[in-house]
Amino acid sequence: MDDKAPHGYEEDGVTPRAPYGHRADGTPRKSNRGARPGQRGNGNRARRPGSPAAKKSPSDATRMQQLCALGDMMIISPLTAASMTPGLSKKIGKAQCDALAGDAVILTEYMPKLAEGLIVLSQSKPGALAWLDQVEDKAPYLLLLNVGVQVGKALVSNHMNPNPRLAHAGRLQGAIRSLQLAEMIEAQAAEMGISIGSDDEPTLPIPDDEAA
Repeated sequence: MDDKAPHGYEEDGVTPRAPYGHRADGTPRKSNRGARPGQRGNGNRARRPGSPAAKKSPSDATRMQQLCALGDMMIISPLTAASMTPGLSKKIGKAQCDALAGDAVILTEYMPKLAEGLIVLSQSKPGALAWLDQVEDKAPYLLLLNVGVQVGKALVSNHMNPNPRLAHAGRLQGAIRSLQLAEMIEAQAAEMGISIGSDDEPTLPIPDDEAA
């Protein structure tokens, strides 16, 4: 019997099953001895028949992805955006703004190792990453925040160093959308029987009752 996983492992093959909760050292309990009546393991109430199953904790791989994504969104991207902000450059100097951009690169390199360290810590201190289990409930807000940060970074970068190709693409995009709008209106006019006469004034169809 594996002392670290006396009840086997979860579906991910990494997380030990803990039907009776965990001991103080983080290892699964072998039985429910010591639990109060109506409870099992580390104090969680026993699930009543027919009630929804308890939500499983994410696997280590999922935690790694979540931590790296949060690090990029909350730390790395803001540092990159700040390094390109003209107002901040005037306040702290170009050299320090360059240092912020360098910090973003360094953190990008070490973020997976930092995440791995937190995951290892959580194996002996289950509460170390308890807050991460709530991230899924806040995912829509975090996604909106991440998009906002990325858009802000792109806009600042474009104004600091305008790209002629991007500008040309923007003008082409405007011309394409104008033509698409014209084609859509012309198609609607044709369906309704409206045409343009020689005097450039719309010629409206004659209602059936007036034609009679």
